[in-house]
Amino acid sequence: MREFIRRALQKTSKMNADQVQSLLSLVTEEYELLDAVLDSLGTGVLVCDPFHILVQNNKAATRILPFEYHDVQDRPVWACIKDRDIAEFVQETIENEETVTAREFSLDEFTGSRFLSISVMPLVRSKQVRGTIITIEDITEKKGEEVRNRRLESLASLTNLAATVAHEIKNPLGSISIYVQLLRKATIARGIENEDPALKYLGVIDEEIDRLNRIVVDFLFAVRPVRLEPEPLDPNELFGSLAAFFKEECERSEIDISCDLDRQLPKIWGDERLLRQLFINLIKNAMAALSGGGSIVLKTRRADDFASLSVSDNGPGIPADVLPKIFEPYFTTKIDGTGLGLTMAYKVVKEHGGDIRVQSEIGSGTSFTVKLPILRRAQRMITYEEDS
Repeated sequence: MREFIRRALQKTSKMNADQVQSLLSLVTEEYELLDAVLDSLGTGVLVCDPFHILVQNNKAATRILPFEYHDVQDRPVWACIKDRDIAEFVQETIENEETVTAREFSLDEFTGSRFLSISVMPLVRSKQVRGTIITIEDITEKKGEEVRNRRLESLASLTNLAATVAHEIKNPLGSISIYVQLLRKATIARGIENEDPALKYLGVIDEEIDRLNRIVVDFLFAVRPVRLEPEPLDPNELFGSLAAFFKEECERSEIDISCDLDRQLPKIWGDERLLRQLFINLIKNAMAALSGGGSIVLKTRRADDFASLSVSDNGPGIPADVLPKIFEPYFTTKIDGTGLGLTMAYKVVKEHGGDIRVQSEIGSGTSFTVKLPILRRAQRMITYEEDS
């Protein structure tokens, strides 16, 4: 069709009015088809002329890229892009006449982080560069899937390692602890006072044995199947009791802990013991982040068929390069941490058929949000499994 139109255009001087009108109709249809194809793509496309001015874009580009579409005819394309990092990348690539594919960028938005993959390449026609093509792809879901797969792989490798650690370390630790106690009694029997350095050293050994035991216990919890004992559970009552439980401790640390509860929120189907421990760990993490005082908010909301339970603080926040790793086994920023606390939290939430996510911004605080199925949905799932 395009070749026919090209040849026909060369003969317009010999055409009558009806033939010219027919040719214009064909050109219009061809142009509309091209527009429809571009708008049907899930990948955003920007086309620039040799002066780097935007001349065409599709709907996906409008949806994905933070872009200012007013006065685009008077400014180069990078001056219309709101995100500074993306704008600088596009400008540098175009001005250096380079081709760059699949450069990834992260956008922090109110609803969470989005990840974009951007490619910049020359628009070549008749063996000459006649402009630039920029493609933008939203890879947020893809990145999320990669993170989830990596967590699952990490948990699988953790299973084998933890089993080995449990067998190889736990029993010897028990023997060491017994002999330390015997050594302490023998030392005291010889008239050595409690202030003696030898007894202090034995106390340090006891503390380290206890710490190793806790690590082993954490490993075992992380790898053993979680045996849920679910029952109807009111998220508001759970958060209310946790706020009361931590109130005195928070006051001593000059931390204000409060609840923002959705009173219309239905009950969930969950194991109170495991969920309580999960949120205790999240609250303790928030308190640790507020070493100079601050506030913690326990919030409940309904999100479709899920109950959304969040623990938020106004602490220093978590660096962007750390966020993707916090649910991975062994990763910790604490000196005495095992790196398994959030891994176990992730496991408990997944066993409940829910999800856990974190949002954080440096200087503005951190929010962990746990989504759990509400009671009606959970009951339908159980009924279906029993019937099948």
